[in-house]
Amino acid sequence: MPEVESAKQSPIQASTVIAASQSGQPGGTSPVGAPQGSPTKEELLGRLARFLVETDGIAPTVDEAVAHALTAVPCDWAVVAVTHHGAERAPRFYTASDRQLLEVVTEIAVAAPSSPGRLALMEGGVVHVPDLAAESRFGSYPQQMVTRTPVRSVLSSALQLRQEVLGVMTLYSAEADTFDAEARARASLVADYTAIAVEGAMVEERADNLEAALGNSRAIGTAIGVLVERHRITPAQAFEMLRSASQHTNRKLAVVAEELVRTGVLPTEP
Repeated sequence: MPEVESAKQSPIQASTVIAASQSGQPGGTSPVGAPQGSPTKEELLGRLARFLVETDGIAPTVDEAVAHALTAVPCDWAVVAVTHHGAERAPRFYTASDRQLLEVVTEIAVAAPSSPGRLALMEGGVVHVPDLAAESRFGSYPQQMVTRTPVRSVLSSALQLRQEVLGVMTLYSAEADTFDAEARARASLVADYTAIAVEGAMVEERADNLEAALGNSRAIGTAIGVLVERHRITPAQAFEMLRSASQHTNRKLAVVAEELVRTGVLPTEP
């Protein structure tokens, strides 16, 4: 088993693996013996894709990914983290199915020279630890995980689009050798769907921030124009008047500008 499975399956390839393993026939059917009315894992993955598309915001998107990974892969515990650029910085958003377990795992991972999640995050691809008791990588990580947690197998997948790694999804199981080829294919799909949804949420967030910045700029520009016209001063002097009012009233510059434009009066009191 290589340290990192650098060539992740595409969603189409992963779907083919899942369908073939479930039915033994092209196209696939529901697993034999599945309870009537109980959703198949493929249906759960479809629901995940729909929920992720319909969910607004990065944090809620990550919540949905964790909730669906538990049943669609399946696994016993799941963590999804959306990172800043660089694996050494704290994640922007993360969700864990078990926060108490995550605290212990994080402590173990930080003390070790590496971990499956950190390796997947730094190098991309997938890192699979079939049996922590037989794992020789990651320094103290495997032994500490076996000693201090109920986890016995780990699967970490980078949330990656093109060449950019947006975060990492790590799945844990209480049994060794849980993540067979079929489970890894489903996990790859969950990670791909999550990466696409997270990127979409980030784009929306940047657009919202840009719109807010543009709105603030317009208000400030309008307020400067009002002061220039009223006091026959330069734009630089008008900006200093706004900045002074902002500091004196302990309000943001944009808020002071909006009040001036709305009321015609430059605020002088907090």
